[in-house]
Amino acid sequence: MGISADDRQKTQAQTAMLPIVGLTDGLPKNVLEDLVIEAIYKHRYLRDIAELRHTATRRKADYENANAQAHFDYVRAMSDMHAQQTVLSTLLAVLGYVPKTSAD
Repeated sequence: MGISADDRQKTQAQTAMLPIVGLTDGLPKNVLEDLVIEAIYKHRYLRDIAELRHTATRRKADYENANAQAHFDYVRAMSDMHAQQTVLSTLLAVLGYVPKTSAD
């Protein structure tokens, strides 16, 4: 039995985040926690941008050319958000817990 496509993708994703694991190795917990909190806020910001882009795409549905640009902006925003989610997930795994943050 060979390795499934899903398993290959998971392995590639884990390997892609090894630099973050290496960079954070040996950092004091308080410094690592600060990095995680900053990554959480950045992810929330990028999520908000993606939501705005999605709204813009829906509003411009009647205008084909404008909609194409709005859709491109949305895809780019979602890509940024998901990349940040991968970074955040890696940092959370290294830290070992989710630190408290404010709701905003």
